[in-house]
Amino acid sequence: NLRSFCEQDYPDYQVIFGLQDKNDPAIPVVEKIIKELKDIDVSYVIDARLYGANHKVSNLINMFPAAKHDYLLIADSDMRVPANYLTNVILPFADEKVGAVTCLYSGSAHSGSIKGKLASALNTMFINEWFFPSVLISKMIEPIKYCLGATMIVRRELLNNMGGFKTLANHLADDYMLGKKITEQGYKVYLSDFVVENIVEEKSMKDLITHELRWARTLRRVEPLGFSFTFLTDTFVISCITALFTYTAFNQVLLSALPVMLVLMVRVLLHKRVKHIVNVKQAGSFYLVPIRDLLSFFIRVISFTGNSINWRNNSFSVDAAGIIYSNKEAQTKLDVVDDIPDLAPTQDY
Repeated sequence: NLRSFCEQDYPDYQVIFGLQDKNDPAIPVVEKIIKELKDIDVSYVIDARLYGANHKVSNLINMFPAAKHDYLLIADSDMRVPANYLTNVILPFADEKVGAVTCLYSGSAHSGSIKGKLASALNTMFINEWFFPSVLISKMIEPIKYCLGATMIVRRELLNNMGGFKTLANHLADDYMLGKKITEQGYKVYLSDFVVENIVEEKSMKDLITHELRWARTLRRVEPLGFSFTFLTDTFVISCITALFTYTAFNQVLLSALPVMLVLMVRVLLHKRVKHIVNVKQAGSFYLVPIRDLLSFFIRVISFTGNSINWRNNSFSVDAAGIIYSNKEAQTKLDVVDDIPDLAPTQDY
């Protein structure tokens, strides 16, 4: 994954990896990449300082002084991209009204453990068959005003205007808030037609549920009205309830089973169509469609029962504004820093 960002068909770019622990097992991987790709401007920053509850944003703040260019691309380490990625995603900035560019991502399951295979497959199905279409539908209704963490590219000038990464330090949905703050400055967020690949490696069903519950509670906080109406997408559960009432009223097995059969047929069609579009082989099976839909329904229900989330072995609470707060145990570990360094760009790329 990391190497894919360093092997781009682009004339001049810089790659910075951010870490918070000098014993992070990713460091030998990064050092190997730097050693083998000597002609590429690749470096890493290890800095344990935290500026808020969102550790990812603290990483970005610590990396920022090393950034040389006027366009900053932020991507997660579980993403993989082809060599023409950077060339394609930077193109929309030819329009001066574009302040940020973001990308959709598809899920591809890669797990070595038996327990992880099912969990990873179900996660890829969520990404490809729930998340992916929902963003496209959202775009049809109104212009995109948020970014997606898979790829976020922002003009450095606009980032400085909004107060830098520090303004995102306590937001759970930092990608959503980045896009919002860009649009508030009168610029557009451009949804690229370039799709990146999310390499999914869930270790167990417990990890999957924890992961998706965090997503659900994040969405419930940033888009409460839209999230409330997502029950309309639970067609499998709705069809089962309809079948139950139909059988109770008419005592007809075939008639009551018809809604369920129709829904499953359409869902399998969606599964196969999306799988073809994203061109990912390891993206679950149509046999898992009922399990996937039931899981999505129950996670959505559970998301309304509390405001706590687990994120990278830390526990947080989320308020109505999407601000996250560490619990008492995590709070004692936070070394919050107010003085955030800055660095002016040295090249116009």
